[in-house]
Amino acid sequence: MRWLLLFAMSVAWLGCGGEDPSQITYDEWAERAATVQCSHEARCEGSSLDEAACMAQVLERYRQVEPELEDATGARTGCVRCMRIRTEVLTASLDSECQQPVDTSRIDAACGADQQACAGAP
Repeated sequence: MRWLLLFAMSVAWLGCGGEDPSQITYDEWAERAATVQCSHEARCEGSSLDEAACMAQVLERYRQVEPELEDATGARTGCVRCMRIRTEVLTASLDSECQQPVDTSRIDAACGADQQACAGAP
């Protein structure tokens, strides 16, 4: 039953209702990325960190780097693209009940191997 709820949330988040990804704010993408990342860590990677605590940590990190991203031309857009790709990749893994491996090459292509697109934020 949990997978059905996760699937429904994923469909809503990824815009099957016609939502234009370019109209979603940085904060909304950060929230989506954090939610999927923490869900994936808990369900697929066996993280013992509480999902709420994980969310708080990830969101705080995105908030910390936002001023740095605003100072560099195009950096914020690159980070949002990174968050979108990460969300898509992790959602695909979650939708397969963790059977589909995470496409790290796609994440690295969008985010950089050291997460440079988001100034090191997850």
